Amino acid sequence: MRGILCEGAEIMKILVLNFNLKGVGTYRRSFYFSRELARHGHNVTMFTVSRDSKFQSKVYFKKDWVGQSDWPLGEGPWVRMIEGPNWGYKWLPGWGSGPLDIWLRTKEILTGDYDVVYGFEYHPNVSWPVYWTRPFKSYRFFSDWCDWFAGNSNRLRNWKIAHRIDGWREERIRFLAEKITVTSKTLLERALNIGIPADRIVHLPEGAATDYIQPIPAREARLSYGLPEDALVVLTGLDWEIERSLCIFAALLKKIPATLIVLGREHLAAVRKAQELGIGSQVHFTGWVSDDDYPCWIACADVCFLSLEDTLLHRARWPAKILDYLAAGRPVVTNGVGEVLDLFTQREVGVLAHYDIEAMAEAIAALLKDPERRLYYGQQARRVMVEEWDWRVRGEQIAGVVEG
Repeated sequence: MRGILCEGAEIMKILVLNFNLKGVGTYRRSFYFSRELARHGHNVTMFTVSRDSKFQSKVYFKKDWVGQSDWPLGEGPWVRMIEGPNWGYKWLPGWGSGPLDIWLRTKEILTGDYDVVYGFEYHPNVSWPVYWTRPFKSYRFFSDWCDWFAGNSNRLRNWKIAHRIDGWREERIRFLAEKITVTSKTLLERALNIGIPADRIVHLPEGAATDYIQPIPAREARLSYGLPEDALVVLTGLDWEIERSLCIFAALLKKIPATLIVLGREHLAAVRKAQELGIGSQVHFTGWVSDDDYPCWIACADVCFLSLEDTLLHRARWPAKILDYLAAGRPVVTNGVGEVLDLFTQREVGVLAHYDIEAMAEAIAALLKDPERRLYYGQQARRVMVEEWDWRVRGEQIAGVVEG
């Protein structure tokens, strides 16, 4: 279970607290941080929320995104996983409020003798166990900030008082942290603006899971799902701007025939929008797919795209779907917002289009008509993800946060 420690570093017992359900949202970042800390020799436990168990917790071990084991047998790096029960998970706005889950996390800190607790976001099942146990335990606390929740990803019916309370909660936990990792320069500025010293903030962008998501020939992938082998296929993920993405596809169909895959959970409003636009027969909504199927669905695409308006929401977060598409060796069309702008201007991995429906459709059509250009961008995308963005490349920086 031990990896290679940095010179002078000691093996630490680390507890990672993720507020999300298993496999959803911040779970991704939490898991890959945990795995890199384990790869560097530390004893890591990650606490998340079960997607299917209402009252019981589960304990097992993981070393890869897919699969789990009752025991850490064989080569790692292994992460001990605890799934807390999901009863009450959505009781409070912003979620992460299950009372059994919160109690079990608190008990784990009190009885686990941890050297480090690393909280991924500020929700009750992350912050409350920390607030309650700090007077009694001497662990070092670290905090990860990967989204701008108050007033952005948390809508809270647009009640101003609710946003102020949410913002206070989101910021207060950061002051307890020895160091804060942030996923974007926008969140770095926010941390500075609320008074966090610069030497306690580490800009640590999202990473690419290139061992999990690998290039698969499009024809091979399409055979798995009964899609036409020789058709032109574009793909987008179910994201904040899905209805706009459907409008982009409708504009694309006026230029070139194609099929659209919408990858993600069921979304009735999006289905209705596709029908209103008269493109329902050309759109395939996958619904929620398994971890095994997810890379294969991406591989069905000739071009992937993601619509991103230049808003605080998109500037603060890192849209990880884009890194998945690039890791799969697929060219991507998107908009130059926040951290995405930096990647696409520094490396030739895809196309930045103006935030305009016609401009996006034209950029996608141009790639669909140029297979050599698609191949070039796809090969570059995969190379850049493996050599520069893989979580294992991030590993030294992640370990350095807690070992420093």
